Amino acid sequence: MKRNVGMLMFGLCVAALLLLLQVLFIVRQGEVAVLTTFGKPQRALTEPGLYGRWPWPVQRVYTFDARLRSLEGAFEQTITQDGKNLLVSVAAGWRVKEPLLFLERVGSDAQAEQNLDGLIRNHKTAVLGQVPLAALVNTRREALKFDEVERRMLAAVQAEARDRYGIEVEFLTIRKLGLPEGITAKVFERMREERKAIAEGYRAEGEGEAIRIRAEADSQRDQTLAKAEADAKRLRAEGDAAAAEFYREFEKNPDLAMFLRKLEALEQTLKEKSTVVLGADTEPFDLLRSGEAKKQNPK
Repeated sequence: MKRNVGMLMFGLCVAALLLLLQVLFIVRQGEVAVLTTFGKPQRALTEPGLYGRWPWPVQRVYTFDARLRSLEGAFEQTITQDGKNLLVSVAAGWRVKEPLLFLERVGSDAQAEQNLDGLIRNHKTAVLGQVPLAALVNTRREALKFDEVERRMLAAVQAEARDRYGIEVEFLTIRKLGLPEGITAKVFERMREERKAIAEGYRAEGEGEAIRIRAEADSQRDQTLAKAEADAKRLRAEGDAAAAEFYREFEKNPDLAMFLRKLEALEQTLKEKSTVVLGADTEPFDLLRSGEAKKQNPK
């Protein structure tokens, strides 16, 4: 009897649990849910927690992952504004924003990625068709317009994805960029020519600057030499004038001139404290003779 009561209680607990599972459900963190009544969406649940419902088939719960997910498009060919072929791959981050609209228009994550991929492809083609190749492939950083192109694509995709599918596109970026083999060589050749033109411009500018510097240096050298030559001529003229004045004095008194020349020669000979053995009559040492000898030969 006790065993039967235990089995009955166990059965009642299981039945109660099954009944609770039919009328209660949980929305987890990072999820959103849509509650439908007889297949018609009735309420969107965006906060995590425990919720109640009528058992199936009256009401049914659809849950979707609301976390940010990434989608990378195909690496495919696109034509730019100037008719150049370009290989571009775009990556985007998206999440479910409007659960009711998402359930009605999309229904599943796989279908959402398929729809979003087509949407991104269309707007990528439209935006890149309005910019030249030089805005995406260029040796000058200031000529590149990646940020502008990405902003335009993101704005267009965001608006349509939100209104049509209930999807919020958080970011969109150009993931890969390439050139078809047929035009790669032409692009590289053009880049080389641009670099060569820049180098030639720098070289010509450098040569012009070198010519200017050399001309300034030559001019300064000529001015310095001319000034030095003028100073030398002036000094020579002054020296000649002073010498002529001395010569005129010496002509008036030749004995004084001879005496001064001997005295100068004697000073130059003895200034190093040298020892010289010469006769007393040898000039200019004859100036060192005694006073008597000088009296005998006053001249």
